[in-house]
Amino acid sequence: MATPHRTAIAHCRVTAAELAEWRAKAESAGTTLSELMRAAMRRTRTWTAEDSAAVRERTRQVARIGNNLNQIAR
Repeated sequence: MATPHRTAIAHCRVTAAELAEWRAKAESAGTTLSELMRAAMRRTRTWTAEDSAAVRERTRQVARIGNNLNQIAR
């Protein structure tokens, strides 16, 4: 399967120190800065509103269980 031709450009603002650090990481990994950033974004998990709500609800339930256990222990 051929690699798709990349024509779009994504921009972000970073500090000079961040850019230097990222370039050094890319160089030490033997890759380009663009490939390093694409690989990092592929590994990043994004949270949807539904994911966030589910985690909040699970946390609430665990907290309630903990409160109940404390009350039983007393």
